[in-house]
Amino acid sequence: MNQYNMSGLREVYHYSIWILVLVVVQFFNACKGDGLNIGLSNESVGVNAADTLTVEASTFLLDPLPTTGQGLLLVGRIHDEDFGRMESRSYFRLSNEQLALSSLPENSRYDSLSVRFFYNGYSYGDTTKYIRLNLHRVIEDIEPYEFPIALEDDEYPVFASGGTTLLANREFAYDSESLGSVSFRPRPNTPEDTVVTMKLNDELGQTLFDMAVNEDTRLTVNDDFVNFLKGMVLVPADESEGVVLGFRDSIVFEVHYSHERQSDGMREEGVISFPIGASTHQFNHIITDRQGTPLTDLSDQNNNLASSLTGNRTYVQGVTGVVTRLRFPSARLFVNDGITAVSKAQLIIETDQSKESIFPPPNALILMRANRYGTPVAILPNSFQSDTQTAYYQVGSQSGGAANGQYVFDLTGYMNELRYTVDDEAESLLLSLPTTSLLSAVDHLKIAVRDGKPAIKLQLFYVKF
Repeated sequence: MNQYNMSGLREVYHYSIWILVLVVVQFFNACKGDGLNIGLSNESVGVNAADTLTVEASTFLLDPLPTTGQGLLLVGRIHDEDFGRMESRSYFRLSNEQLALSSLPENSRYDSLSVRFFYNGYSYGDTTKYIRLNLHRVIEDIEPYEFPIALEDDEYPVFASGGTTLLANREFAYDSESLGSVSFRPRPNTPEDTVVTMKLNDELGQTLFDMAVNEDTRLTVNDDFVNFLKGMVLVPADESEGVVLGFRDSIVFEVHYSHERQSDGMREEGVISFPIGASTHQFNHIITDRQGTPLTDLSDQNNNLASSLTGNRTYVQGVTGVVTRLRFPSARLFVNDGITAVSKAQLIIETDQSKESIFPPPNALILMRANRYGTPVAILPNSFQSDTQTAYYQVGSQSGGAANGQYVFDLTGYMNELRYTVDDEAESLLLSLPTTSLLSAVDHLKIAVRDGKPAIKLQLFYVKF
């Protein structure tokens, strides 16, 4: 019998053993009682537990993330002793699609120019402080570009697809003199205070009004309009730090005018509106400065830092692309011994971030499967293989003096898959914010330290046949 037939017989044999062991495990799970030991063909099969298997954890930096068309303008600046300074600016275009210039009364006159921003409910940081935002006129064409793929196997990240986009590291030149500014105390969750209004430069306002009166092609022809108003960028002022806010991508840019009514001579107000343009040209530009922090050396050129280099912690942060990379070398060997079947596996991650702090831990986390380059190519599903597995923050127990919050993942399916792989460098898991938040939120996670290493524990329940 040749080696290929022998290999096939071995696979059938191992598969049969695997089915038999699973039947035993299911029987055990259906039984109640402590210390159960089941006899099978004069062999003893017992369910054991292991929680000392090595978990290799590092802080990993993803390639710049696509932030185009996420449905919000993310703007503000925060500073944290572990992550350093992070700033978000939001670029967007305006649209001339709602212009109705022929309806302007003949005796109209310009009054003012303003823009309104609508909260979307998101904030991260200290909302008790005042923040100042400036609006600048972009002087360079905002043009999406092909999503860059530099990997040999051309795999797109699971949260992206082919086509054009704008990445978080992209920026476009803008006029240093702002068109307007507004200072306010954020109230992102207060229904009666959902709009932030900024008064803008009257010189631009008068110009736009005169162009409207004259039905200038720079307002009426789309290409001419885009060339005249290339875009806007919303920027936190230099002195503002402490919070990042989200605004809906439903901006209203308004030229206010008034005219005299023929009937009674009273003045009547009107508005020329320029809504936000296509979502393909709106994105959030992210700036980071990690100097002087445990993540000082994290960069595009050095995108993987072992926990021993970062104070035995690892980290996660949305939008900036910071995730925790996980490998399980000893577990891979453990389940590949030919006689072990995992009945349950849990990954337990602890954080000592307070839920009451201005930078609370994320409400939820996910795990993404990454290829050998660290590109996330799939999201780890739940046990039914039908949906994304999400681990939600659990408040820590005070018993035993431990009060760390936790996230718990079910890795049973993943551990059983490791039975058929031997290359521990081929792939890894990436601990991340859910993909929507990864691309649109700045929430961050600091994984706690326990016994001189990140507080990440892999707990296995298994049987040996």
